[in-house]
Amino acid sequence: MEIITLENGLRILLEPRQELRSATVGVWVASGSREENGENNGISHFIEHIVFKGSKKRNAFEIAEGMDSIGASVNAYTTKEYTFFYTRALDYHIEEAADILFDMITRPRLDEKDIETEKGVILEEIAMCEDDPSDVCYEKNESAVFAGSSLALEILGTAKSVSEMKRSDFVSHLERFYVPERMVIGICGKFDKEKLLGKVSEYFSPFRNTGNTLTEKAAAFNQTMTLVKRKFEQTHLMLSFPGIPIGHSDLYPLQLCTFILGTGSSSRLNQRLREQLGLVYNVDTWLCRYLGSGYIGCSMGLSAGNQKRALEEMCGEIRRFPESVTERELSVAKERLVSSLLMSREQPGLSPSGCNLLLLSKTVDDDEIISKIRAVTLDGLGAAGVKYFNLEKAAFTAVGRIEKREVYESIISGA
Repeated sequence: MEIITLENGLRILLEPRQELRSATVGVWVASGSREENGENNGISHFIEHIVFKGSKKRNAFEIAEGMDSIGASVNAYTTKEYTFFYTRALDYHIEEAADILFDMITRPRLDEKDIETEKGVILEEIAMCEDDPSDVCYEKNESAVFAGSSLALEILGTAKSVSEMKRSDFVSHLERFYVPERMVIGICGKFDKEKLLGKVSEYFSPFRNTGNTLTEKAAAFNQTMTLVKRKFEQTHLMLSFPGIPIGHSDLYPLQLCTFILGTGSSSRLNQRLREQLGLVYNVDTWLCRYLGSGYIGCSMGLSAGNQKRALEEMCGEIRRFPESVTERELSVAKERLVSSLLMSREQPGLSPSGCNLLLLSKTVDDDEIISKIRAVTLDGLGAAGVKYFNLEKAAFTAVGRIEKREVYESIISGA
């Protein structure tokens, strides 16, 4: 792995893998809904869409046909803290794929007709998410626990904010956030280093450093109860706990806690709620980490008639969890975590190193990560469980055919 920094501050991460016959080029941009406000909410995601509509050199068809003609794939997605664009092609076509990708990102044409057309697409995407109980539960949870912070804003934006966006809004956002100090380019696989660095220089060297570097912003965790009544066939429930930000030292003990408690088929919650009692369709526990903030989520999708019993069982497992973890469970969780890490690295494509470089200005060696995972003790894991899985500090969100607030409060408090 090699990191090169251009004079304007753009960072390039090179991960050569000569055993492959393809390469992936990705561009991370520190532009997400966390950098927005109520008026322009959703603009980062909108830009992710609009660059595919054409550049000053290529129209939308020429972008799509250009990638197809060399058998390349191209895609993008937006999170609360960054937007990620990437293409993958065979090694002898990767320079051409990179040329198209870089052209889209650095020279979007921002045609007003395209903007109006794409508004319809995004409004349909927002409506589609509103029909999914798990999506609604996730968004309502974050809006509540991070209320008062820009982390509460939804990635897609709102129907109102998207509908009112103008071309000048995109120009202003691109000028402020699509700057070299807020970008990382990752190149992984089999590639000609000098040729691809030439492409990077061609498209990105003309951009000047504006001093608008990414900074860490804390967001307080609000202990809330959010109930959203919808006529969904499935009800979705979520318990959230104050968690950890990206880069926190408790990452690996806490990650192992989530594996044991509710990640995967052998986890306690899955075995108890799904396999033994048949109360839920799915149950999961995970970490959500941002710069300066984070939370732990425990969620489940189920029939409305099962929700009281299922929530009682989930809370019971959480209360018992920290003091009852066994050496066997810890050993299994370590192997699962190490295995998932190493297997993900062997897939063609970019590792999380580029994202870490963007958000933390550093990368972490795999051997160092594995060493830290192996070093977690039963006492250390139990201490993390006690510290973080505290129902007295939990937030709760329910979406669907919900019960009265007092019912949930009684179960969570153990009254």
